[in-house]
Amino acid sequence: MHSLKTLFLVPFFLFLFLIAGCVTLPKSESTGSAEQNKVSLSVAPILKFDDIPVPVGFRILDKESFAFQNDKSRVALLKYYGGQNAEQVLAFYKEQMAMSNWDIVNIIEYDRKVLNYENSDESCIITIQPEGGKSRVTIALSPKSRPIKAEKLSSKEYK
Repeated sequence: MHSLKTLFLVPFFLFLFLIAGCVTLPKSESTGSAEQNKVSLSVAPILKFDDIPVPVGFRILDKESFAFQNDKSRVALLKYYGGQNAEQVLAFYKEQMAMSNWDIVNIIEYDRKVLNYENSDESCIITIQPEGGKSRVTIALSPKSRPIKAEKLSSKEYK
């Protein structure tokens, strides 16, 4: 009976020990905000698209995101959440998108920061929403729209 009990308890405790070794503790938030603002962000190692960077430490919000890609086009709405403030994230995208061959169209700053980029085929809108000392990033990627030509309607169609 004793050996049967040992046969079950030893693997159980070994399993608990291995699982506990995989747990990470949260970082201390005692660092001052002035010191945090000096830290520059780097690009995360795993990206949905190679030419659209995401800061390290930002996690994708899978239930709020989608991406589609085929031979001809890419479409995506990707949402991320991370522990850096909006100003740091804004500086990250200004630097990294240029390095990934995206041209800035404009930047709109109010409560949110909205960055509009283009390359030869696509448009990318990055919205940075501050949430306390953290940020929510939304990346909207689509094929570049073509100019809409106004169609001339005949006078018969107006009646």
